[in-house]
Amino acid sequence: MQIGEKILCLADNTSADAWGHKLTKKFAEENSSILRGLINNKNQKIEIGCYHSNPFSMSAKDIIDVAKNFDRIVVLDQSQDQYSSPHLFVSMFKLIKNLEEIKIHVEIVNKQNFVDIEYWHELLTKNKSFCIYPWIYSGGYYGYHTTCTLSKSPLTKVNEIKDWKKDKNFSRIREQMLKGELIEKNCSSCYNYEKKGVPWIRYHETLEWVTRMKYRSIKDLEKISHPIYYEIRSSNKCNIKCRTCEPSFSHLIEKEYNDSKDEQFKSLALGKRWSEMTDFNTINFDHLEKLYVAGGEPTILPEFYNFLKECIDKKKTDFDFRINTNAVKISDKLFQLFKNFKNLGFSCSIDGTPRVTEYIRWGTNSKKQIENIHRLHEQGHQIHFISVCSIYNITDIGKLYQFYEKEFPHATVQFQLAGYKGDILSPFNHPNYNLALESLLLAKNTSVYYHNERGTKAIIDTLIEHYQKKPNYDLDKLKKFFIYNDKLDEYRGSRLDDYIIDLANCRKYI
Repeated sequence: MQIGEKILCLADNTSADAWGHKLTKKFAEENSSILRGLINNKNQKIEIGCYHSNPFSMSAKDIIDVAKNFDRIVVLDQSQDQYSSPHLFVSMFKLIKNLEEIKIHVEIVNKQNFVDIEYWHELLTKNKSFCIYPWIYSGGYYGYHTTCTLSKSPLTKVNEIKDWKKDKNFSRIREQMLKGELIEKNCSSCYNYEKKGVPWIRYHETLEWVTRMKYRSIKDLEKISHPIYYEIRSSNKCNIKCRTCEPSFSHLIEKEYNDSKDEQFKSLALGKRWSEMTDFNTINFDHLEKLYVAGGEPTILPEFYNFLKECIDKKKTDFDFRINTNAVKISDKLFQLFKNFKNLGFSCSIDGTPRVTEYIRWGTNSKKQIENIHRLHEQGHQIHFISVCSIYNITDIGKLYQFYEKEFPHATVQFQLAGYKGDILSPFNHPNYNLALESLLLAKNTSVYYHNERGTKAIIDTLIEHYQKKPNYDLDKLKKFFIYNDKLDEYRGSRLDDYIIDLANCRKYI
């Protein structure tokens, strides 16, 4: 090494063995340098010597920013098993790719540590069809299994599947993927984004799963005989009425739709009825690696309480457990039950700053919601946010990301686009492109943007590119949006003007 170099060492330091610190100390000694320790603040003064960091101690954005001030970036010789979690290992791999994308040279001491994940990265890059989900996932909509949580195209009926590994519909999908044949009907969500150059769920989730399960090649998939990841939606019972939702996921919206006598409103609103999806009885505990429970709203369902008690009684509480919730009303009894689970995380639904969220997710008490989420975190549970981007909140996204950054700096954020009948809620159709762009650029300047969670960076980039072109809006969709939303306001006794004035002012465009 040259005298006087500033070196940033990348290694995970979050395990009990503190590998990041130990390996950096060893590296400094071998290179006659000074050990400076952990850097976890991008404003920290940097002196000559060796520092270490990782995507847990500092956000990927801050690491990328601070990396520009170092002479060398070195990924130390830390094996996958020495990382505190598969997620952090994958995050490190993605960080390396992000640094390389902006032409920052990264020295990898032992490239063998990344051979397996590099294999899958190259496979996913070359084979535009392949995804891990048809080999591992059990979940679905409207009584049918689907390829993944993003697809609503039916495969086999839930109550008709006999042999997971040999089911003809899943076998066909798997064969097509291995051949690289695109499956537009079932997988269009990922394809649409990847056509724009942004990795989507099939890339991110596949890397997470192959790392978690230590799959080294395609041949390892042949050993999978049962689902290892279950998504359960046992009911559409819900305690709120989200404006981007539909009857299939909220019995309150179902009732509202059924009670409506306005045919124009019904022609615009989603009217699908609840039908059986999947329930807790489908879970095979012998193969269970991860469970995701959604709804409806799980926290108000008696069967959810019963399932938690069953897990505790059977001493099956160490699987990766994720619950999707609006966190509006969580009973003390539930808080106590949750304490029994070793690896429990919550995907909490927030779509904007408090006032905006209370309008979009009608029935939400933001103060109580935020208190509940903090309480869950204080109990040691992981917190993750899912935000749906729509015409409602496109001008609030920047402030929302700042809110996340300040209020929940420990949490990750998943961003997704609102999908609705006639595309009338599209975030790409806000007529005031200046306000939308201002909000998006503000969001891009936060650490949330660099979380590498599904959709976050990709959607922000796509929206920014869209609004930088000063696009014309679709007048017909905008008119239909206001007809739809005005009728919801009438039914719910609300006023858009009282909550999202930027959007209310857009009436002048019609």
